[in-house]
Amino acid sequence: MAEIKFLVEGIVCTGCAMDMENILLDMDGVEEASVDFASGVFSIHYDPHEIDVETITKKVKKLGFKTKILKE
Repeated sequence: MAEIKFLVEGIVCTGCAMDMENILLDMDGVEEASVDFASGVFSIHYDPHEIDVETITKKVKKLGFKTKILKE
C-alpha cells in the first residue's frame, strides 16, 4: 500500500470535499481517501499495482481542482 498527499485548490465547501472523496474511493486500487477541508489536504492510500499517482491526479483535475503533491 502506498500513500499520496496533495493540496487541492478550489474546494469551497465540505460537500465538494465529500464528493471528491467518494469519487476517489470508487476508483479501482484506492483503498482510503480522506480530506482535511480546513487545510485542503487530501490523503489517499492506494495499491500501486492497480493505480498510479498520475491517474489519481488526472481524476482530481478532471473534477475541476488544481493539485500539488505534498508527499508520495
